[in-house]
Amino acid sequence: MAGKTLKSKLSNLPNSAGIYLFYGKNKRLLYVGKSIAIRKRVMSYFSFKNSGPKTKMLVNNILDIKFIKVFSEFEAVLLEAELIKKHQPFYNIQAKDDKTPLYIKISNETIPLITLSRKIKKQNKVFLVGPFASTKTTKEILRIIRKIFPYCQHMNPKKPCLYVHLGLCPYPYLSEDNQKIYKDNIKNIKKLLNGKISTLRQHLTVKMKSYSNMHKYEKANEIKSQINKIELLLNEYHIPNDFLDQPTLVDDLTYFRLKDLKKVCGLKNIPKRMECYDISNILGKDAAGSMVVFENGTPAKHLYRKFKIKFNSQDDYQMIKEVISRRIKNKWPLADLIIIDGGRGQLNSAISALDKSSLSIPVISLAKKYEEIYVPNRISPILLPQDRPARQILESIRNEAHRFALSYHRLLRSKILLESVSNIR
Repeated sequence: MAGKTLKSKLSNLPNSAGIYLFYGKNKRLLYVGKSIAIRKRVMSYFSFKNSGPKTKMLVNNILDIKFIKVFSEFEAVLLEAELIKKHQPFYNIQAKDDKTPLYIKISNETIPLITLSRKIKKQNKVFLVGPFASTKTTKEILRIIRKIFPYCQHMNPKKPCLYVHLGLCPYPYLSEDNQKIYKDNIKNIKKLLNGKISTLRQHLTVKMKSYSNMHKYEKANEIKSQINKIELLLNEYHIPNDFLDQPTLVDDLTYFRLKDLKKVCGLKNIPKRMECYDISNILGKDAAGSMVVFENGTPAKHLYRKFKIKFNSQDDYQMIKEVISRRIKNKWPLADLIIIDGGRGQLNSAISALDKSSLSIPVISLAKKYEEIYVPNRISPILLPQDRPARQILESIRNEAHRFALSYHRLLRSKILLESVSNIR
């Protein structure tokens, strides 16, 4: 492939989750990789910064680049493994070297440990799930699960491991409370690996409401974050063959959902740029707002924005009004649709802020409890079934806005905590 053609291929790569394929002479598949941002990852191969001889040799032999977009990192891991198993690319040595299938093993000790095992010998009450084709795939699955339910894999009660400091291990050896949290995580991991998703979701929802009723809002937010992560992981899940049979599956489904959203909300055109706003706070303290942007139905993370709320109150309506008002003052491209996390009150607050600016932008809101869609000039909310394409894309952008707002809110609280500790010293 000529240099110009290769550059063209690189510039056309999407910055979304998926797998990329490098081809050499005679259309031979050289390497399969996965990434949450395909273009960024592929471009890194051609920077030659800190590249070893193996990478340089691979890049010099690349004559063509292809990609398949997916909906989640989890799907990317499994699709990559399927293609490596099917084609055995030369440069995917690590996956090729695995000779026997792997299992995820959860021990039956007082503090259960999660490890990998190639033995399938039945042991009393030991939890085994698998088999998996490669070490790489299995470790990737556990890495993704660990972000939702932190777990432990070592037996040294005196020395916390790196994962404890990263917040990816609850350090069950520290106290009885930590041990209880840890055992709950293990139960949830077993349900997740066994595919008991609805049971797990229901269990976590009950727990979240219980914490909320006891005014333990931080704990309730943690559980809500876990629920959101599970939904992001599995709601869109498709098996690898779905993508192999239809490589344009992500684009096709996304367009279908946007088309349905246009119909449901009565928009003039299919929305190219959507903005979604969410507020995260605990009793009005350290409140943070988020603006996430979806372009053509997919996240455009470089356009996300954070807002530290100046209005010190528990009034969600005023906080929404503040965020929208501040957004309008910036000369960012206008949205084709604004989505507010909340009900009728939050929607009216956003409309009020927009009216003062004389901007005419369609606005709707999505209420969490029953996923009700509120639109202007309509008394009753719109209720859509869970499998309705319009609802799926609205939930997707709302969940992303919530995740982004919550992460910023935690950052603000951490900074305030560090400042207070410094003042004490």
